[in-house]
Amino acid sequence: MNEKLPLNIKQTAQLYGVSSDTLRYYESVGLITPRRERNSYRVYGEVEFARLNIVMSMLEMNFTLSDIRDYLSSHGLEKTIELFNKEMDRIDETISKLLLRRRKIEQCLRSTTDAVLASSDSEPRLRHRGARHYIVISEDSDIDADPLPYYAIKKAHELGINIDSLHSIPCFVMDYTRLRYDDCFVPEKALLAIEKAEYHDALVLPEGTYLCRTVRGPAQLTPAAFEEMSAFMQSHSLAPRGKLLEFWHVSEYVSDDDSEYLHTLEIMVEQQQ
Repeated sequence: MNEKLPLNIKQTAQLYGVSSDTLRYYESVGLITPRRERNSYRVYGEVEFARLNIVMSMLEMNFTLSDIRDYLSSHGLEKTIELFNKEMDRIDETISKLLLRRRKIEQCLRSTTDAVLASSDSEPRLRHRGARHYIVISEDSDIDADPLPYYAIKKAHELGINIDSLHSIPCFVMDYTRLRYDDCFVPEKALLAIEKAEYHDALVLPEGTYLCRTVRGPAQLTPAAFEEMSAFMQSHSLAPRGKLLEFWHVSEYVSDDDSEYLHTLEIMVEQQQ
């Protein structure tokens, strides 16, 4: 491009890789004020290019148009340093939020992939589990899993805490002595995992040895899987120390194919004397 200054709006837009409408918008919000020729056409000279260079640089650093307009209206060394420090603080805050999002997604992905691997086991396995903190979101008799998101947000509102139901694996405390109308065990409580510091009255699933069996398929397969666990306990002289827990890694919220559902049964056990 060998044109001499000033340039018209089309030439200027091509130079910056933006549309003419974008330059008109920058003008409308007070970022630039191109001169007008006698025919009312906009022309861009040294002053406009100096301001546009600042605008484009600051946009690339993700400053808002409001920040840029304020900066262009009056700026000195002290104001520039202050502006950059504020933007650094915003960047640090954004990084913290992104890292938190990444950690949650990693946890969800790891839990799901671990469950996929565990579902290939042909028999129950003994696992050591650390203490896990949960909040009880429903203790209704014969809980239906469908309104689980409602239970979660209702409990969060009551307690004034944040429950991330999207990334938290739901857990049900099951009564394995009773079957529902649909041939599934009767759930007694619905739980969601939380950070320990969020709520001091959280339910703690104690550290210890758990007999685990991951099931691929609908909830109706749970009773048969628990029969395998019961046979394993009997053959290995193990006794249950608590309730049967069922953790749902993949449900209808993740897949609409119930053959892909993944849920892990766990029950704390101890060696019989």
